[in-house]
Amino acid sequence: MNKTFGKNLKAWALVALTVFSGISFVSCDDEVEEKNRFTFEGELISGYLENNPERFSHFTTILQKAKIGKQTSGSVLKTLSTYGSYTCFAPTNNAVEAFIASEYNKYAESVELNAQDPTYPIYRTGIHSPNLDELSDSMATEIAKNHIIEMGYMTTDISEGAFPKSTMNRRFTTVEWITDSLGRVFPLLNNSARIIEQDLEKENGYVQVIDAVLSPSSNNTHELLNSHPSFSVMSSALKVTGLDEVLSEHEIDPNYDNTLYGPRFETQNQQPPYPEEHKKRFTLLVESDDLLADPTKNHLGISIDNYEQLEKLASAWYGTEALGDYKNPKNPLYQFVAYHIIDRQLLYSSSTGSGGFIMENYNHKDFDSEINLPRQFDRYDYFETMLPYTMIKVTKPFTNESLYYPYGSEEGNALKQEIVINYAQEMGTKCNNPNMKYYINVVVERAATTKKRPGLEDFNQGAINGIIHTIDRILIYNEEEMAGNILNERMRWDSSSLFPELTNNGVRWAPQDEYTMTYIPDGFSERLKINNTDSHVYYLRPHATGLGGYVNFMGDELLVTGKYDFQYRLPYVPAGNYEIRFGFGQSDARGVAQFYLDGNICGIPVDMTNSTDNQTTIGWFDEEGMSEEEVKENDKAMRNRGFMKGPASCHLTKEKNSMRESILAIRKIVGTYRLSKGDHWLRFKDVTEDTKGKLNEFNQDYLEIVPTKIISDPTKPEDQY
Repeated sequence: MNKTFGKNLKAWALVALTVFSGISFVSCDDEVEEKNRFTFEGELISGYLENNPERFSHFTTILQKAKIGKQTSGSVLKTLSTYGSYTCFAPTNNAVEAFIASEYNKYAESVELNAQDPTYPIYRTGIHSPNLDELSDSMATEIAKNHIIEMGYMTTDISEGAFPKSTMNRRFTTVEWITDSLGRVFPLLNNSARIIEQDLEKENGYVQVIDAVLSPSSNNTHELLNSHPSFSVMSSALKVTGLDEVLSEHEIDPNYDNTLYGPRFETQNQQPPYPEEHKKRFTLLVESDDLLADPTKNHLGISIDNYEQLEKLASAWYGTEALGDYKNPKNPLYQFVAYHIIDRQLLYSSSTGSGGFIMENYNHKDFDSEINLPRQFDRYDYFETMLPYTMIKVTKPFTNESLYYPYGSEEGNALKQEIVINYAQEMGTKCNNPNMKYYINVVVERAATTKKRPGLEDFNQGAINGIIHTIDRILIYNEEEMAGNILNERMRWDSSSLFPELTNNGVRWAPQDEYTMTYIPDGFSERLKINNTDSHVYYLRPHATGLGGYVNFMGDELLVTGKYDFQYRLPYVPAGNYEIRFGFGQSDARGVAQFYLDGNICGIPVDMTNSTDNQTTIGWFDEEGMSEEEVKENDKAMRNRGFMKGPASCHLTKEKNSMRESILAIRKIVGTYRLSKGDHWLRFKDVTEDTKGKLNEFNQDYLEIVPTKIISDPTKPEDQY
């Protein structure tokens, strides 16, 4: 059993008598009540800190000052004396003293310089005294909440990326494993604090002792980029195009209420909560100055050290319209920069929970991504950018055995261990336009690699509204290359990947807690529209899959209940002819649905129930004992009926049984359509005649958009995967 969840179970067992007749929840904005306390057999996190004043008295003082919520008197220290499971990053007294002194000195120096020059900004963080006793309650709260995660984690649960759940301040704590001069390995948090004592298990969680105070940047993404002189070219390009204003966005709805609960899902005993936040976040992919200055890194052979030269390179790919008019969306520099901004915050790894580039090493609630998505197949996803109607492809190329040499390293790594943007076909070797060889197969650099680049030793990648990743090549969008090469393939999206708000607000792949579902309120996502008041949308976290039960591409589901009628916008693919498919798990709860594309009916209604008659209509068949030719003929017969089996690349059991072997895993071929550049909406409407007494539960598993030219190519038929 995962120790994180074992700790939760242990705590809940001890309070079973207290909560049996009615669950009492403690939120960050509520007073800690006495009834939520109970007698522990061992030492609490709060007790451990208080019992070691020679090491943690300063941090204990901060926790005592820090308030749980704006309208309560309960302290964060009191929270750490209650049941539940917590991770506490505990800075030593020396670390707190160094932090207070540093922040005060910056403030005092800025005041002195401001007195000489009133235009010089005063450094204000809330620390205006070198004395800890004079620390304001608001600053103490800020510091304390940066050090507490409301779920217990051991360092053995964490790989490179970030801790699975955000802190009480809604910030992710990034993790990088480093080796010191003595060969000792430490987790480095936020590129600033080492965990010097790991996994001190307490009755209500874990203490991770750190040698510096965690102080994540309060800057927005562009401000953070601008703070690093080694990003001067990209920073100035963002500013001159006005796209720095996009990267300043964060708040969507200032009145959003995260204390609300949605309607109870029929098979659940609890009302699922709303998402914890409703914010905008971004990922900025950026070339460092040293990369741009290297003439061997672009097809023009020029050294780029200002945004005018960057515009010259961009004009070779985006055209010469509106040259010099940098805020014009048709300007080549504007287009170049916009393609570097992704519409969601993507941490390096998803093994640590919500928001990674690729689902990998995710193991929660009996779901194991490495069983479900075997490594004999490349793993991939697609994300839209701020350049209208474009997206990037992100790949973990598990099938590629070639070596990759990160910047500053003489030792090669397997390319299959890297995250690659716009990975080309045929093992990354194919390129339609010879000059595009400089700009495809772009590797996202790990933080440890970024820090080897000139002037980036103190690289901080986490902004208040996003994250920065350096890349090892210049990133260019070329329609011809994308349509004819990189995206000339069967494209598949997990349904929860379609909506960036789920990633940006801790919903997608969120670690398991007492809730298995999150209610998605109407209007939460711009790309999801609810057409009636009877439709309710729920996100179900990754869970066990199997041949006889759940059959999910990435373990999670989006479920819509009631007499549903909803629609979502299709991802932006290059203009062309495509076959659109919809993957779902059959169940008697699914009912009968009518599909529409852009308001037009797509064929006849689709019965998604699990019945003998329906299986006959679909034409599903058991392959056991069949020859390869017989399987192909039966697959063709299913296609003629408008259906396909599930993909063989998705395994549902440890025995490697795939979706193709499950009678419940079905792909419905919606039809073949011309998708022009612009918005296209796929609608699902319940047309079941009699739903009285039945559970109506529409399952969205995955979407496929497939270029018709690869379906009709007799020399390279589409595979089963």
